[in-house]
Formats: sequence, structure tokens, C-alpha cells
Amino acid sequence: MSCGGKMVGMIGVGTLLALSTIASTSAEITDVGGLRRKRLADSNQMAPRRQLSKSTMDEELASRFFLPASSNRQSSRSDKNDVKTSKKEDPLDIDMRTLMEQMNFDMSMSIMTPQPTPFPTLKPTEQSNAPSFSTAPTVTDCENPGTCENRLRDQIFQVSVRVGTVDALDDPASPQSLASEWILEECDNDPPIDPCTETQIILNEQRYALAVMYFSLGGDNWNYGAIGSGEGEWMSPLNYCEWGPTIQTQGGGSYEMLECDEFGNVLNLNMQSNNMEGTIPPEIGVLVYMTSYISFFNAQTGPIPTSLGLILPLQTFDVESNNMDGDLFKPEFYGLQEIINFRASLNNFRGTIPTEIGQWTKLQNLWFAQNFITGTLPTEIGNCVDMGAFLFYENEIQGTLPTELGNMNALTWIDMEDNQIVGTIPEEFYSNLDLEEVIFKNNTLAGTISDSVGNLPRLATFWASFNEFSGTIPTTFGNLANLEELELQNNRLEGAIPIEFGSMESIEFLSMESNELTGTIPSE
Repeated sequence: MSCGGKMVGMIGVGTLLALSTIASTSAEITDVGGLRRKRLADSNQMAPRRQLSKSTMDEELASRFFLPASSNRQSSRSDKNDVKTSKKEDPLDIDMRTLMEQMNFDMSMSIMTPQPTPFPTLKPTEQSNAPSFSTAPTVTDCENPGTCENRLRDQIFQVSVRVGTVDALDDPASPQSLASEWILEECDNDPPIDPCTETQIILNEQRYALAVMYFSLGGDNWNYGAIGSGEGEWMSPLNYCEWGPTIQTQGGGSYEMLECDEFGNVLNLNMQSNNMEGTIPPEIGVLVYMTSYISFFNAQTGPIPTSLGLILPLQTFDVESNNMDGDLFKPEFYGLQEIINFRASLNNFRGTIPTEIGQWTKLQNLWFAQNFITGTLPTEIGNCVDMGAFLFYENEIQGTLPTELGNMNALTWIDMEDNQIVGTIPEEFYSNLDLEEVIFKNNTLAGTISDSVGNLPRLATFWASFNEFSGTIPTTFGNLANLEELELQNNRLEGAIPIEFGSMESIEFLSMESNELTGTIPSE
């Protein structure tokens, strides 16, 4: 460990122990007490991230936090508003449990049908004795003038009942009314939209839902996909699977704004950094085959619609860095048991972490940093054994750390800075041997730091400053050959600085001021 030959004697209040390597990187640090967050802006998603004196997360680590992975990074600063906004009523809260059951029944009939006719279809392909408002009208019904519009109105109404937006249809300026007017005009297209073929109806519903999203999220001002933008523009008469361009990233990669499966169902929406303003409409719940919704770095407002709970295959939901509010974890979401990535940091969400979080057993990334989440960490969080990154810094979490955190053996990155957590670090926590980034900073944690910290071979960052830790500094820190950042300042630590610090070959930043320590920084 290179110390530039500098020796420090008695360590007292206000004395900073820092290695000479800090000098070359100090310009990158604007506030040691609250280092900048960043997010990798690549082809998909990344978390809010502190700008360390040197990045401690290599490409292999980063790739585990991306879908898909990217080998290129771009830093972007995201600042949270200083003023905490008041909680707003959630106008989209409806009883989705009953609607889910009904939706599942309807889906079961649809997905058993053969591959739907490619859009658009000139005429229905089969006859039925069902009445005109059913999903299988007779050929005569569809040949009658006005039947197309009547059928579409019927379908739009049924969608609105399902997601709770019937009243919006009475407002001519609402996104729902604008989308209805637009899709009804497609009855005059050549060829016209097909409102009669059973396999086409669910595609028409998705077409309508995408149109509502366009109007609700300020589509005319989007960076990509706006009307008149050229290739991939939304609201064109083409099959909606052709909406949305292929977007090139600065790192040389690319991603699709909208992707469908072979049957024409919407699978993925990636609208990151797209200048979107407005609320996510409840009609998102019509996209019942969707596996990924990504819209970080926008200006979306309002709550997450409860109808999100209808999208049972959903694996990734990422609305990080917006201006959204309302309850983050709603009961209607508990059934999303395919969820892998749930990212909602840098918003204004409220509420508590429910015990039902333990039902998300496939969860790998849970990020809700810089919000207003209260309550405690439920013991059921330990059921998320595949969790790789758990970021909840800058919230209002209280209580103690559950011992069940020790069950999360895939955990690589945990950050709980700036909360109100008390008690001690459970000994079980140190059984997560893949840990690389551990941040306890600025809570009210007490007790000693266990010698077991030396059993974390991959540990690169350990921030435990601004707490009430006592006792001596574990000599086992010397076992950590990969440790780069160690913050222990502003605690109640005492005794001598371990001579084993000389074995920390990778250390770049070391801070221990405002303790009762004695001794010198050992040379290598």
C-alpha cells in the first residue's frame, strides 16, 4: 500500500487519513459526504450510482445489472428535488383483483386461438351466431355500414371497463378520447381495420392502448417515434409492430423501441430518455403479453397504474429518474411473480415495503433509492435469494436489519445510505460472500464491525461512516485484497489502527477521522 512516505501520528477529531492516490482523483469528488450518483446510459438500464474516486464496478459486475448487457458507459448526473412533495391521491386505484381474474379468463380464450391474421384484415374469416357485441360477429354484421365503428366503440368500452377509465371517454380532450377518435378513423382506411375477426380483436386492443400512451405521454414531443419523425413513427397506418425505430446508442449498440412476438403481441417497450411527459395511462394493463417496460430518464408524473398488475408475464419495470409519485408497492402488483428487475429510484414514491415482497422470488434488482419510502425492512426480503442489487438509499426506512439478509447469497451490491436504520449488522449478513459494494453510511447503526468482514473476498467498497459503531477496527480488513474504498469516519471506534491495513493492496480511499484511534497508517 503506497502512502507516499506520509506517516500520521495520533489520530484525533478532524484528522483525515487519505492515501496519496487521492490527489490524482480529488477533482472527481465534489462532496465526500454525498458522492454523486450516476447511471450507465447504454442500450437498456442501470441504477443511480455514486461517482467514486475510481469506479469500483467492472464490466463483469455491470453486465449483471443490465438487460441486455452493454460494454459502454456514459455518466449522467441525476439530482433529487430538495423539497419533499406532498402525497397525492391515486386516481387510478381500482379493484384489480376481480379484474385480474376476469382478464385471465378472457386471455385463456384468446391465447388458445391460432396465429392471428396480420393487420389489417379485409374481412372476417369465419361466421358465428353470436350477437353483434360479441367477439365473433357474423359476416353480415361486419358487412353492414357502420359496423366497423360500432364494433370498435364496443371494444374500447370493454377495455375502459377493464382498466377503470370509462369516465375518461366522456372527456373529448382525454388521451382515451383522442385515441378512440384516431382508431375509429381507421375504419375508412384501404384496407380498413378489422374489428370482427376473433384473433384480431386483442391486437386492436393493444393498438388502442399504444395510441392512448402516445397521447398521455406527450408523443408529439418524443425524441423517437413522434408523428412526422420518419421511420418508426407511431400512429401510422402500419402494423403497430413496425412503430418505433431502432435506436443507436452512443456506445455503438442499439435497441428497439417496440418489439412484438410472432403473433403481433407487444413484448417490450423501451422508451428511455425519450422526452416523455405525463402519466402512464391505465391502458398499459391491456398489454398483457409484455415482459419489459423501460422508461427511465423522462418526466413521467403521477402514480403507477394499478392495472400494471394485469401484466402477469412482466419481468422488467424501470421508471427510474422521473417525477412519479403515489404508493410504490400496491397490492395489485403482488401477483407479478415473474418480475426480475423493479427500478423506481429518483422519484417521489411513498408507502412501505410490504411483506408480500417475499413473493417476488425471481427478483434480481430492486432499486427505489431517493424516494420517501417509510417503515421497516420485512423479514420476507430474505426470500429474494436471487437478488443481486438492493438499493434503497435516501429514504426514511427505520428499524433494524433483518437476519434474513443473510439468505441473499447472490447479493453483490447493497446501498442503504441516508435512512434511519438502528441496531447492529447481523452476523448472518457476512455470509453473502459475493458482496462487492456495501454502503451503510449515515444511519444509526451501532455495535461492532464483525471480524467476518474479512471473509468477503470480492469486497471493493465498504462505507460505514456517520453511524455509532464502537470497538476496534477488525484486523481482518487486511485480508481484503480487492478493497478500494473504506469509510469509517464519524463513529465511536477506538484503539490502534491495524497494522494489517498495510496488506490492502488495492486501497485508494481511506477515511477514519472523528473516532478515538491511535497509531499511524502502516506502510506496505
